[in-house]
Amino acid sequence: MTRGIRYQSALLLCALALAACGGSTPPAESAPESSGPVIPDQTEVAPPTDDTKADDTPKKAPKEDVAEPTFTADMSVDEAINAAKATERMNVDQETMSKPLQDEALYAPCKAGTAHFTFRVAVWRGKAVAIDMTTTPKNPKLAECLKGRIREITWGAKVPSLNTVEYSM
Repeated sequence: MTRGIRYQSALLLCALALAACGGSTPPAESAPESSGPVIPDQTEVAPPTDDTKADDTPKKAPKEDVAEPTFTADMSVDEAINAAKATERMNVDQETMSKPLQDEALYAPCKAGTAHFTFRVAVWRGKAVAIDMTTTPKNPKLAECLKGRIREITWGAKVPSLNTVEYSM
């Protein structure tokens, strides 16, 4: 009796294997030769659009442009902060913000001599947009020269966010 079960099991496995094979694929027919130009089939797949990558996975939605605040000449840092209130805040660390201000050669053309100065700078996209400056002794001409030098600086962190830095010398 066990021999009969084995035989039936073997036949069942063979039948399943043959059914799974399903036969062979017929050879591809060769295209008929034509004497004129070949016109492409109109059922071609369209190239990927801007909304999809080649593998049909959707791209991330593009970030909306950041609303640019309006900065005016000679505005204070507090006014610049108010102008940028509606924008997203991206903090840049104070070390990065103060690095370009630490080069004494930047201030040399202003001939500060023994004068001391303290300033607070508001930076948007790597450029100074507002500067609050005090000099000791009070010297408006020196303050304007220093502000001009600071406006020429380009910070490496060019983020669309307002960051401030304070510096004294």
